[in-house]
Amino acid sequence: MKHQTPEEQGSTQRWIFFLLIAGLIAITFLFLISRIFEYSGPSLLHNPYSAETGPKHILVGDMDFRVPPNTIRHQEQREAASVTQLDLVFLWPSLAGYSREQQVAFSDASRKSNLIFVSISRPDKVLRSSERLYSVYSQFFSGDPTRGPAGLIGFAMDDSSGFSGETVYFKPESTEPFVARCITPENKEPPFCMREIGLGATIQITYRFRPHLLAQWQLLDDRILERLGGFLVP
Repeated sequence: MKHQTPEEQGSTQRWIFFLLIAGLIAITFLFLISRIFEYSGPSLLHNPYSAETGPKHILVGDMDFRVPPNTIRHQEQREAASVTQLDLVFLWPSLAGYSREQQVAFSDASRKSNLIFVSISRPDKVLRSSERLYSVYSQFFSGDPTRGPAGLIGFAMDDSSGFSGETVYFKPESTEPFVARCITPENKEPPFCMREIGLGATIQITYRFRPHLLAQWQLLDDRILERLGGFLVP
């Protein structure tokens, strides 16, 4: 077995020392990048959201809500004392608001996005799902029904209606059915579905989501209404 000379041993030790220093530099660099991304990530990702969670009072009409700013979509609404419509965003299924740990998910605009966009308003009249389905949408059904996910059925809307290109999915034989309109934009953006429900007798809730979440329609209303009901000040 050949023994290294003192010169060779010194050269090996220098290489080991160099590799250790290079490794420490790389680890330090990655740590700094992660810190920068954590605190500057929203702007780097063109993310408009806030990570603040301390509840803020906002009036929607004359109804008082205490809403975490990290669930409010628009900066001007986060700074307002009252609005005619409050626009919120949640991550399904937790319905959590924005956080730095979830900033990538909150920037997801793909077909598989789990973001749910919610608008709260106070219209003159809140229409029930059954009223929308039987008094409005059913007048424009076209063709035969198609099978939707989790027991839903769908009807394409007539081209001559104001809902051209949309499909209405609903739960048949239900007194107050789940009803959602699903839309494929003409500009090649991913499709989305929209559902309108009431929170009590005077508050209108409109929420928008990707079609893959239709399979969980039985959970959507309950969890969204529970979350929003927690924001309403008695």
